[in-house]
Amino acid sequence: MKRKSSIKSHQQKALQSIGSKIRTERKKHGLSLEALANRVGVSKMTLQRIETGATAPSIVLLTEVAFHLKRPVEALIRDGNAKVVHLKKDQQETLDRAKKFRVIAPRGLVSDRVTLTYSELAKDAVINTHTNKGYEWAFLIEGSAVVDVAGSQYHFKSGDAIFYDAHVPHSIQVKETCRYVGLFLRDE
Repeated sequence: MKRKSSIKSHQQKALQSIGSKIRTERKKHGLSLEALANRVGVSKMTLQRIETGATAPSIVLLTEVAFHLKRPVEALIRDGNAKVVHLKKDQQETLDRAKKFRVIAPRGLVSDRVTLTYSELAKDAVINTHTNKGYEWAFLIEGSAVVDVAGSQYHFKSGDAIFYDAHVPHSIQVKETCRYVGLFLRDE
């Protein structure tokens, strides 16, 4: 009997938490109970019961509420604070000190398939022809380079972005000292 009571108590706390988040977001948007209820297609009483935790919203209704509050559904049901990872510069893995090539979001931080990098390459630096098992994207913050992908050359200038299949041979020839961020999407 005690276990059922504990489960009900946990469920009630979860419903009250969801309701409280909905009420807080509704008020942030300057919406009355009636205005939000009209937008999502329920009665004012139903929305009031959801906000107080007296009624559990269906996932469809919760999705509609989240849409009108311009929030992801997860924000309404998640407990605690958002996950935050602060990687200080000295905590970032350096892959090549000479090229100032750092991993700014290691594999597993965003996804097991995603790695984000930052690099500074000196004028005339070369990244020799190679392949990787995945796809690469890069945004050139500053400088210029020629990116060769499968024998086709792309003149890459400050502000440009490039995406390519890294399974095919590719290389980089730096023309002007450059800084860029890159994303590597590893095969599954």
